[in-house]
This record gives sequence, structure tokens and C-alpha cells, in this order.
Amino acid sequence: MPWLVACSAVAPDPSKATIDDLPIVALNDEQGTACAQLEGSAIEAVEQRRYAEAEAFANQALAINPRSARGRAVLGMVKLQMASRQQPSDWFAVRAAEVEMELAKQLEPKNAFVGWLHAVFLAESGHMSAAAAAAEDALVRSVDASASERAELLGIAGTYRYELGEERAARPHLEAYVALRPDDSAAHFRLGSSLLSIARTPQGSPPPYSVARAEAEAAALAFARCFQLAPGDEDAALAVATAWIRAAELADLQGKKQAERDALYDKTVDYLQKLTGQFPANAEVYFRLGVLASMQKQPKVAHVAYLAALDRDRDHLGSLLNLSSLMIADGDVGLAKSLLLRVIATEGVSDGLTSNERERIVRWLRESGDAAPEERAAGGDAAAANSASENSASGG
Repeated sequence: MPWLVACSAVAPDPSKATIDDLPIVALNDEQGTACAQLEGSAIEAVEQRRYAEAEAFANQALAINPRSARGRAVLGMVKLQMASRQQPSDWFAVRAAEVEMELAKQLEPKNAFVGWLHAVFLAESGHMSAAAAAAEDALVRSVDASASERAELLGIAGTYRYELGEERAARPHLEAYVALRPDDSAAHFRLGSSLLSIARTPQGSPPPYSVARAEAEAAALAFARCFQLAPGDEDAALAVATAWIRAAELADLQGKKQAERDALYDKTVDYLQKLTGQFPANAEVYFRLGVLASMQKQPKVAHVAYLAALDRDRDHLGSLLNLSSLMIADGDVGLAKSLLLRVIATEGVSDGLTSNERERIVRWLRESGDAAPEERAAGGDAAAANSASENSASGG
């Protein structure tokens, strides 16, 4: 039966792939030019995910020069994409794709494009750690590549490390990338996020707070650049404030830097007030103004800010929790109850609570005389509420 023949086929082994069996062709000038043009067309097509065109151009290039590394790399990526369209993936085709990519690497191990496509190939195969390592290895091997080709490698190396949660490893790649591609807003955001993460976890004994503060301020600049490039990006706009708040916290931790801390807080308040005009419906802007007011021991200002946030989003978790905390401090237990019961009773709102926060709020409601806290649902005490909301504010 035909299916028995198909099942008996052995998938190619990439580890045994060798360029020794590929014919060596001496190309004249006309053939060399034609091959280079076809390679360029194949590269453009594969980058734009036009895989049928990419395959056709790659095969034409390989017909002229079977040792075209770029042609082999493109063909490998095309085969991978074609294999992944089947469910489950065609294992034989995946292995054939890996063979093509291995041949490309053997043909031109220092080629930046081949290194870049190999890393992308691994990422799209689901091997993100291997993809990041491959991109970094290609950066080392392609030191003589053009700035444009280096930028492509730096971009994916930084992105893959960032997506793996390895911000310290991502940082140098992203810094080098944005120096070459200063108009990539997404890369600036990733850089800002990496710097902010690093600033939150200073390493050393004693902790280098001054260094971490500089990193937080650099994060603010990266987020600001992203916001400048994408003025409608509310996340980037808010991230600027988050980074400045962290810088202020680190100034406080440095000791005897209270004036600098307060200047950063004031700067952040001014900035957020400007954002209220640009994003008037955004509850998070007002919430962060409330958090800053609380940090500056201005409970009445914080109260107004949280109410403004709830006017825009009645289920804003941080504002509900922080406002209830202020109400408890003022002795207005009744209003605090209603706010905390809303947190639990409204579907989806309480999802942001940890189990411990939920338990503490339920306990507080029970102790404060609520008749049926389990039925009406509830959320944590003032300390838990404040902790949860301020973590949200500094988390971006």
C-alpha cells in the first residue's frame, strides 16, 4: 500500500548534513549577478512572509549556484513554514528544513543574514533560548557585517532575551540596536522595560542604589522616546512616570537625598497632570496621581485622585483598594466596606488580588461586622490594599 511506503521513509538527519556533496560551480559574471539578484528577491520575499515567492526565487538561485548560502537559508525557512501549516507539523518536512539551514551555516558561517535567519528559524520552531544564543553567536561571527545587518541581529538578540525575561542580557543588545535604529518605538519600550526591571533589583552588597537610580532615569528616557515616536501609546506614557517614581524611591534609599526624591516626585506629578489632558478618559493616570499624593503624605489630594479614577473606571482595582484604605484611616468604615465588597462582588475585578489579600479583606469585613462576607465577597485589609495598589503603580 502507498501509505506503507510513506511511513517507511526516514527523515533526513541535520547532524549528518554536509556541504561536501554539493557541486562546486564556477560562476561567470553574468551568472553571479543573476544569482545575487535572485537571492535578494528571495530574502525580501521571506522577510515579508511571502513564502511561495521566496521558495521560487531561492530555487532559481540554487539552480545557478547550489552553494548559495542565502538561498539555502531561505529555502529552510520556507520549508519550516510549510511544514507548520499542517496539524500536526510534518516531521519529515521540518527535518528537511533543518538540513537546509545547517547547509547554509556551513557554507557561510560568518554571514550575518544566514545567522539572523537561523535565529528566527529557531524562534519560530519554539526554541527561544536557542534562538537567543544563535543570534548572539552570529553577532560574534559577523563582526565585519554592515551596520544594517548588525542591527537586525542586535534587534532579535535583544528581543529574544527580553521575551525570555533576561533583561540584563537583553540590555546591551537593545542599547546597541536603538543606537543604530533610533526610530523603533517598540525597541525603546523593551529597553525601558529592561532598565526598569534592573533598577528594581540592584545587585551587590551594599546595593548600588546610585547605579540603580541612573538606570531608572535611563528607563524613563527610553519610555519617553517611545512615547515621542508613538504619541498615542498610553502604556509608554505611563511607564515614564513609573520609572521616575522608581528613581525617586532609589534617591530615598541613597540616604540624605530627600530633596532630590521630592524633586522627582514633583516632576512626576507635573507630568501626569499633563497626561490628564492628553488621555482624559484614562483612569490609570489619576490612580498614579493618587499614589504619588499618598507618598507625599497628601491624603485629601489622593482621595480626589482616586475618585477621579473611579469616575472613569468604576472597577479600577487599585483605586478601590487605596480609597478604601483612606476611608478606614478616616474612620469611614461604611464606605470602605462598600468599596471592598464591590471589589469582590464584581466579576473580574477581584482577579487582581492574591489569595492572601482576598483572605485578609474577608477577615477584615467579618471583623467589622459584615453579615455575610463570603456571600457578598470581599477583599483585603488596608495594608494589603495599599501594598497591592502601590505595587501596581510602580509596576507600570
